Amino acid sequence: MNKKVVELLNAQVNKEFFSAYLYLGISKFFTKQDLPGFASWYKVQAEEEQEHAMKFYEYLLDQDEDVTLEAIAEVKINLKDALDAAKEADKHEHYITDEIVKIMDAAVEAKDYRTQLLLDWFIKEQEEEEKNSKEMIAKIEMLGNDKKNLYLLDKELGGRKAD
Repeated sequence: MNKKVVELLNAQVNKEFFSAYLYLGISKFFTKQDLPGFASWYKVQAEEEQEHAMKFYEYLLDQDEDVTLEAIAEVKINLKDALDAAKEADKHEHYITDEIVKIMDAAVEAKDYRTQLLLDWFIKEQEEEEKNSKEMIAKIEMLGNDKKNLYLLDKELGGRKAD
């Protein structure tokens, strides 16, 4: 495999694990806000990001490449409300999309067709992730940040009914 492609794939493993940390941080925020449906939804997102990291990890090993497991950066987010949390997630999804596109560009340049097939799946996945995050923002904006209104969406996401 092309050295640059391998380096970018290795870096993406770390970025995907960081994404899981970020979503756990957002989940924690919602747990502290007593919105368990939101907390659960973002925890599931964290689990998906771990799966994404493992897809890159397994792919590198399947190609007889080494996987560099670097330290995962601390999540430093200061969330004020539900809308802020949803926007933080959306911003991060766009960042991840951009990073995957960079890997695709390198794979195309290297004529690495196998990696392009892998990345095609991720690009489609990112389209879905960005759609989900935009929908979450729209729903929160529609309801407003009032906790009583957010309980409606929280219940839809799997939370309990407000007392």
